[in-house]
Amino acid sequence: MSRLIIKNLPPYLTPDALRKHFSGKAAKNTPPSSSSSSKTFTLTDAKIAYKPDGTSRRFGFVGLRTEKEAEEAMQWFDKSFIDSMRISVEVVDG
Repeated sequence: MSRLIIKNLPPYLTPDALRKHFSGKAAKNTPPSSSSSSKTFTLTDAKIAYKPDGTSRRFGFVGLRTEKEAEEAMQWFDKSFIDSMRISVEVVDG
């Protein structure tokens, strides 16, 4: 399993919405550089970091089944948009 960190999330995004976006079901958010209009990934989990007061820290993590899938997801989603927020996607080290 491999994990990705997603930065610059919209403050109102829920873990379920993050999971839906990264599983490939959010077709309207395909990155401009992609040549295909549909791509699906198998997620193991999706989490968003929150402050003690319950507000979003605007980053989260998704787990994918394989390292290859994580690499493909990173290339697919990095510098794409969730609503009007341009997200950054990186592989978690360690």
